[in-house]
Amino acid sequence: MQPESILLCVMFLALTAYAILGGADFGAGVWEINTAFQSNEKQRKLLYSAIGPVWEANHVWLIFILVATFGAFPTAFAAICQALWLPLALAMTGIVFRGVGFAFRSYTSAQAQQQAAWEAVFAIGSTAAPFFLGASIGAVASGNLGITRDGKFEGDYLTGWISPLSLFTGFFVVGMCAFLSAVFLTREASQLGDRQLVRLWRRRALATGLAVGVLAMAGIFFVAGSAPTVWDGFRSRSWPLVGGSVAAGSLSLVSLLFERYRSAAFATATAVAAVIWGWAVAQYPYIVPPLISIEDAKAPANILWLMIATVGLGALLVLPSLGYLLYLFKVHRSQT
Repeated sequence: MQPESILLCVMFLALTAYAILGGADFGAGVWEINTAFQSNEKQRKLLYSAIGPVWEANHVWLIFILVATFGAFPTAFAAICQALWLPLALAMTGIVFRGVGFAFRSYTSAQAQQQAAWEAVFAIGSTAAPFFLGASIGAVASGNLGITRDGKFEGDYLTGWISPLSLFTGFFVVGMCAFLSAVFLTREASQLGDRQLVRLWRRRALATGLAVGVLAMAGIFFVAGSAPTVWDGFRSRSWPLVGGSVAAGSLSLVSLLFERYRSAAFATATAVAAVIWGWAVAQYPYIVPPLISIEDAKAPANILWLMIATVGLGALLVLPSLGYLLYLFKVHRSQT
């Protein structure tokens, strides 16, 4: 296997981890928006306790993706940064404000007005970040960014990223985060033995899952009409992954109906992973369709092999640490 292919696989594994783990955490803030900051203290306590121990660690995956893209595919990185500087800056702003809102809400005084203000900051930041990240993905997939083969940007720096597909993808990613969060919180409430919270989050998970399923079906028409390169890839290569996502999403809803919350969480994560890899396979061999391919954008082979060695050494340190963190605050806590 070529070094650029190895790095791409590793990068999409990191993106999958970020979408599942970070997406569920973003979804907690999305639910604050959906409930118009009307959740009671019991609901909010479950929400914050579920994401509190590991929420910042999830951004390791995003940082890795950005650094790997910069080092391994510099032409594509430069082009994307020029074309998508505004939505990416707004996404990063959302991540920062989300962290500020979470921290200050947890340690501020007990005054209701102050807590409500920081909850609003947390909710808005948590919703804005996945929306603009999703919109950036949709803008790249559309192939209409005004990027030339040599990585130059000739489009509009302010509005060139806006298209029906990018806006749809932004809303779809927000819905996906809400669905992940609702399913995971249903499982958390079940482990705590709180039947009232289980019923609440189970109902929300079912409703959101159905809505996201409808959006996913609508997405097929958006891709077919707005992203011909990716659509050709869907039809010829990645349709098994798309079908797998539909099957996993259906299994998640069935598991929720029959109160099998562990299998529901696993099936939901599988559905999200299948969507990401379906997009990756459909877009291959392009990084920025329809002009910048992997071959065009890759760094010299010696740089790629050095990056692979560095990633391997880093994984020996990072992955056991993250695994132990999840064990302490998720697996071990649920057993005590």
